[in-house]
Amino acid sequence: MNNFSGTIPPEIGNLTNLVFLNLKINQFSGTIPQQIGSLAKLQILRIFDNHLNGSIPEEIGYVRSLTKLSLGRNFLNGSIPASLGNLNNLSFLLLYQNQLSGSIPREIGYLRSLTDLKLGNNSLNGSIPASFGNLRNLKTMILNDNNLIGEIPSSICNLTSLEMFYMPRNNLKGKVPQCLGNISGLQVLVMSHNNLSGGMPPSISNLTSLQILELGRNNLEGAIPQCFGNISSLQVFDMQNNKLSGTLPTNFSIGSSLMSLNLHGNELEGEIPRSLANCKKLQVLDLGDNHLNDTYPMWLGTLPELRVLRLTSNKRL
Repeated sequence: MNNFSGTIPPEIGNLTNLVFLNLKINQFSGTIPQQIGSLAKLQILRIFDNHLNGSIPEEIGYVRSLTKLSLGRNFLNGSIPASLGNLNNLSFLLLYQNQLSGSIPREIGYLRSLTDLKLGNNSLNGSIPASFGNLRNLKTMILNDNNLIGEIPSSICNLTSLEMFYMPRNNLKGKVPQCLGNISGLQVLVMSHNNLSGGMPPSISNLTSLQILELGRNNLEGAIPQCFGNISSLQVFDMQNNKLSGTLPTNFSIGSSLMSLNLHGNELEGEIPRSLANCKKLQVLDLGDNHLNDTYPMWLGTLPELRVLRLTSNKRL
């Protein structure tokens, strides 16, 4: 970390041979000069963690040699320029933790080299563009803490390279797409704090690399598919505060990676499955505020890592 301050001078546009510009983690303020659009050879632009304000100049979209654009953790406002869709070589687009508003331009879906897209913690609205289905090389999509609405487009399921799909705290509605189960390398799926409805697609159990599944605080209903107990890679399973009913999966297997199981605030019934004793890494078990009907499971004492146990407000435990 340095402590350079002041504004970025427009004369920076005279450095026409510049390939790499890194001003990250300083105290720069003011706006991004539009003259940056003159840096035809620039490949990497990093100005994150500063105090920049104003809008993202559309001229950045003229720097077609850019491969990485990182402007996160500033105070940038206005909309995301559609001109960024011209950056055919861009692999990183990081605009998180700003004050950006408006809808996400469909042109972002034209960036076929993109591997990392982070637009979280802004004030973006509108729906997720269907054009995102073109981003076949995308590994990380982070859209959390915005005001996004509408349904998750089925074209998202074309993103077969996706490893992280992270979009909690929006206003998304509709069903969890069944076809998400086709993204075989998916490791993190977080869509909590939305307005999603319908049932849990059993196809999610096909995701043999899945480590974190968080769909809490939605309006999901129906039973938890039994096959979810077979996802041996799963470390965090959070479905709290939905309308799930039926019984818990009974087939948690030996060697399970599960560390946290939170099903608090649903309408689950029946007994606590004895197979949870196979989850020797379990640290958090929250089944409170359901309709479970069981005697206290003494076998929970065999879970060496258990630190949080919540079974309150059930029928009988």
